[in-house]
Amino acid sequence: MNWIYPDVINNLKKKCNSYLNKKISLDEIQSSIYEAEHQILALEEKWLRELLFDAENQIELNRYTIDSEKLEQSVELIIKNIMTKIS
Repeated sequence: MNWIYPDVINNLKKKCNSYLNKKISLDEIQSSIYEAEHQILALEEKWLRELLFDAENQIELNRYTIDSEKLEQSVELIIKNIMTKIS
């Protein structure tokens, strides 16, 4: 796919892979998703901004509603969904 913001997408992919490989923390991936969301401004990629907004909010909700044992697995599913959509 031809992205309007290829640097943002590439950085997000790297951060997602780093999280899935347990190289960065939950806080860092959540922050990276938030930053990417706020860098995407084009109407053509509004769907992506909404996807990232929803993902970041879901992670935040899960942090306070899911047991710590299940939190990592739930966040991994969210990250894998993002990766599927941007790959």
